[in-house]
Amino acid sequence: MQAPIIITQGDPAGVGPELTLKLLQNPPCTHLKVAACPDLLKKVATTLNLPIPDNDQIIPIPLQQPIQAGKISAAAGAHSYACLEHAVEGALHGTYSAVVTNPIHKEAWHLAGIPFPAHTEYLVEKTSTLSHAMMLTSDEITCSLVTTHVPLQQVPSLLEKERILEVIRLTNQAMSAIHQRPARLAMPGLNPHAGEGGIFGHEEIDLIIPTLEIARAEGIDIVGPLSPDTAFLPTIRQNIDAYICLYHDQGLIPLKTLAFDLGVNITLGLPIIRTSVDHGTAFDIARKGTASVTSLIEATKLAQRLTKPSNT
Repeated sequence: MQAPIIITQGDPAGVGPELTLKLLQNPPCTHLKVAACPDLLKKVATTLNLPIPDNDQIIPIPLQQPIQAGKISAAAGAHSYACLEHAVEGALHGTYSAVVTNPIHKEAWHLAGIPFPAHTEYLVEKTSTLSHAMMLTSDEITCSLVTTHVPLQQVPSLLEKERILEVIRLTNQAMSAIHQRPARLAMPGLNPHAGEGGIFGHEEIDLIIPTLEIARAEGIDIVGPLSPDTAFLPTIRQNIDAYICLYHDQGLIPLKTLAFDLGVNITLGLPIIRTSVDHGTAFDIARKGTASVTSLIEATKLAQRLTKPSNT
């Protein structure tokens, strides 16, 4: 029998508890557990007139101090971290087949003294992962990121051949597994018009083109560098499974424009399966009952799909 998928509640002051309750109301699969504070879930369920989950669905991680909805606090940060710790340790030991995360708040983690800026950095260190990448996927568009949360002016200095190849290889492996066929990848250029032959920058000539040639020599189907302003046109997207994007907004702007409520964040390269919603804690609408559960549902469905190859 397959081990259950575990959902982390995320920051208890945000929309995570509400989304968790909505997911359990109509779960996309039967083998689900939730790392959460039972008392908080019951309180939110009562407030929003949602069904109170069964006790056997909840892995109890009690809040150590009261928290206020929509407010950043060390107590909330410590609690979301405790839920994540339980889930990841359980996945590493085989208790859970996959981890699906609700959003945490980076400042709350900082206030709680958590020595990681966010999920990915924790996951990489906890699992001793050397090669990793962030991929955001939906039926409409998929993007992997070579660099993530860094100032735009730092991006060119952070682009290195081995890092670009790392993201290409991980994305190729993941998308080939998801589609059960060789993946079709594309890379937008860094500069306008992909440098226009060096007129608008030399990164394409000096780094990107030689790196893509190495990937192709390995048998990876990847086109580029494409002019970034046309790379995401529908006629091009229909032949591309995933884009390898060189900086955060190059991938996230088209993805959130095309699939804001449907995107799923997956950390590639980990020894465990981890997917996540592609949105934040949404403190401004916490406890109002208006948060969309679509991304969490999609993240759970993808986690379930990714567990199947190892169980067949």
